[in-house]
Amino acid sequence: MKQNQQHLKDVSTVRILMLGDRGVGKTSLTNLLASSEITPTPASRTVGEGSWNVQVRLHEYPNLMDLPPTPSWTSPSSSERSDKFPDPPFAPSGSDTLYFVEFYDLNSDLRMRREQRDNFYKNIDGIVLVYNLQDLRSQDNLHDWLYDPLRQICKHRHRRMRPILRRQHVPILVVGTRLDKLRLRPLRRVGGIAHQLAADEILLNCLDPESFADRSRNQGKLRGFLNRVVEFKELFPLSPTRRP
Repeated sequence: MKQNQQHLKDVSTVRILMLGDRGVGKTSLTNLLASSEITPTPASRTVGEGSWNVQVRLHEYPNLMDLPPTPSWTSPSSSERSDKFPDPPFAPSGSDTLYFVEFYDLNSDLRMRREQRDNFYKNIDGIVLVYNLQDLRSQDNLHDWLYDPLRQICKHRHRRMRPILRRQHVPILVVGTRLDKLRLRPLRRVGGIAHQLAADEILLNCLDPESFADRSRNQGKLRGFLNRVVEFKELFPLSPTRRP
């Protein structure tokens, strides 16, 4: 683990909501997302929570003082990215700031009252939308999954309602699973939700432990997403009077 003077008791937490139909691979994906060099084993990153399956990892946010904040919470995809929106370089050092990242996947065997869900959603700092590449209906259904969380985030974090498909609401990452089951890698859907949100999209096999290998394209997209989640938390905090 890289040397870092920050004590764990001083580490802030960001919360990421996993959304998608049942059976698309959210649990397997969370296992991959929560794995890192400094949180290596499932036992060290699993948190008990009645209504949610929660996993935790540490993320090192680079303190690059010479760069402006990320201009858009749902940054342009790799196919649309230009020099105007470059990915910030990642240069780990002792000055990096540590954050706990909690991934929340709703326990499908339990039901939550709407009031409980809405109260939880306003504390979300980022969203991962998950769909099955073999069933594009699961991608279309993401609009329904996304509506209530975005409504609460816009109300409590931005203090006003915003159109659901507006880009600047909360960091979003779109993930298509079961890539290994396809004969050909699919092209980006112009009408797909990632295109509509101008969000980064990752296609992968959730059972492949190398899906986020060091210095890979997927790892870069994940790191950029986590950085934007941290920035969102710091720039749009939940006011003290609204905290649960």
